[in-house]
Amino acid sequence: MHEVYENRVRFAETDQQGVVFYGEYVTYQDEATSAFLREIGYDYTTLIENEWDIHVAHVDLDYRSPAFFEDVIVNSLRVESIGHSSITFDYQARRSMDDTVLVEGHVTHVAVDDTGTPTRIPDTFRDAVIAFQDEPPESA
Repeated sequence: MHEVYENRVRFAETDQQGVVFYGEYVTYQDEATSAFLREIGYDYTTLIENEWDIHVAHVDLDYRSPAFFEDVIVNSLRVESIGHSSITFDYQARRSMDDTVLVEGHVTHVAVDDTGTPTRIPDTFRDAVIAFQDEPPESA
């Protein structure tokens, strides 16, 4: 996995128990996905210029340990698999100061054209992922 996004927990992201509210990790995961796409040369503008986009189809997260106000979280991603029109990312969030795993999970996106219809993920995108990652994704 590649460390692609780092954030410091804001007070507004914690709940009455003083820990990061579980739903915030979906936002962290989304920010990590955007950072990953920028790293491989496919920021949002590039996707749109190439006449495709991605929509979230599925998210799953397993919570391992709590994070607290002011903790620095390191968010890591790798593309686990690329299908015809789907991309599944492995995700992990760790606390920077002690490397504790906070959350692990997956997010699956579907590539769509400008009408919202699923479309084939371009070979250039697949090639960019393979060039960036230590190991290539599976074909779904």
